[in-house]
Amino acid sequence: MKSEIKALVFDMDGLLVDSEKVYEESWRQAAQKLSLQNIDSIHRQVLGLSREDTILKLKDFYGSGFDGDYFWNLTSQLASDYQKENGVPVKPFIKDCLSYLKNEGYLLALASSSARPVVEEELLPVGLLDFFTVSVCGDEVVKSKPEPEIYLRACEKAGVKPEYAVAVEDSPNGIESAWRAGLKCIMIPDRIQPDELCKSRLWHLFSSAKEIMKIL
Repeated sequence: MKSEIKALVFDMDGLLVDSEKVYEESWRQAAQKLSLQNIDSIHRQVLGLSREDTILKLKDFYGSGFDGDYFWNLTSQLASDYQKENGVPVKPFIKDCLSYLKNEGYLLALASSSARPVVEEELLPVGLLDFFTVSVCGDEVVKSKPEPEIYLRACEKAGVKPEYAVAVEDSPNGIESAWRAGLKCIMIPDRIQPDELCKSRLWHLFSSAKEIMKIL
């Protein structure tokens, strides 16, 4: 199995950096400003989704007249302000893991639902972007996670067939995307634990990136 794997494709938010905590707080602040109820419930549903799909979920939840664009922009600004002032912590063992995998000769790719400017804002300051040979962002695909397009595009750019690639994800939506694209799936849960359906699609379920180095 190890000899068949040529590439690893990583998600970003909640996996490489602890940004989901920042976004969760920005959503709560925005909800308080707008007097919205049950914001944590809808936020859990949209983890790993693109802007467009998140706004559709918000409209389903709060009604067709809900101004999803305004809410998205507000939460994005609140999160960006926080990150500029405080930075975003790198998740445990991520740098060690990426360095190890690169030294072992694996091709590293990034598949994030976030737009490229957000990816660069989060990863450049902490020195993570240079680990990745290729990257595909949410604003560069027609349908982002849980659709398989972003993982198929990442594999295509990397020149690796999906069956020879491993996806590393933190959310069920991300696992759904990678599984449908035909990649082996490793999950390191962040805000949401996998249900039985999600577990059935996993190659490995780990508690940290440290465990990846033990199998590759």
